[in-house]
Amino acid sequence: MLWRYVRIYMNFLRFAASRAMQFRAELLFRVVMDAVFYSMFLGFYEILYSHTKFIGVWNHSQAMIFISGFLVVDALQMTFFADMYHSFQQMYRLGALDHYLTKPISSWFFVGFRHINFGSLINVGIAVSILTWALSRYSVPLSWQAYLIYGIMILMASFLYFLVIFALLMSVFWTESTDGALSIYFEGVNFATRPHHIFHGVIKGVLLSIVPFSVFASIPAQALFDDVGWSSVLHMLAVVIGFFLLNHWLWERGLRRYASAQG
Repeated sequence: MLWRYVRIYMNFLRFAASRAMQFRAELLFRVVMDAVFYSMFLGFYEILYSHTKFIGVWNHSQAMIFISGFLVVDALQMTFFADMYHSFQQMYRLGALDHYLTKPISSWFFVGFRHINFGSLINVGIAVSILTWALSRYSVPLSWQAYLIYGIMILMASFLYFLVIFALLMSVFWTESTDGALSIYFEGVNFATRPHHIFHGVIKGVLLSIVPFSVFASIPAQALFDDVGWSSVLHMLAVVIGFFLLNHWLWERGLRRYASAQG
């Protein structure tokens, strides 16, 4: 069963690569747009640290690793998931979900993983290069295990990001609109690019659990700096599994409303 889905996903990738080669101007535009996006975030933190030595408990080099990690997570989102975020409401309203529901595979998988922007892989490479540069400037020695744990957590954070946004988008089954969900998504980026140490009380709790935007880059960075070991991976895995199950629960109940709406 698993191998079947791997083969299907490889077909998705081949189709996306073929499409990317046909629209090279769009590819160039995305590279330039994301390069500007990356420069803005890095420049923002450079300005902040020109006025202070610490934000929360992190110094300049730690903050650069944190924000570079977020750029990697964001680049993975833009490559593998983001196109679906912007088309899901249209698929629902036009009845285009019927195409996905008739296929002999999981409709949740088909909808969530079908829309790949292969051209954005270049931006993944750029983001990883920025992260490598930031890590090379960190003065504290890190073990290979710390790097491995950090890399695993970044990949898990990217998948968790997708699960959180998809769960929000499924509100369309009840509200007929994803505008509110997309607003949370765009506002969430602002929280995800801030160290979780600067938040307190209920807000911090929400950002680490209910809508865990602070988990995407801040928690992996903390695990790297504190060398907390594999317990942090297990904790994030538990969160990922929880949102994975929530996704399927919402999807099954949402499809019941979709089917009744289509008569």
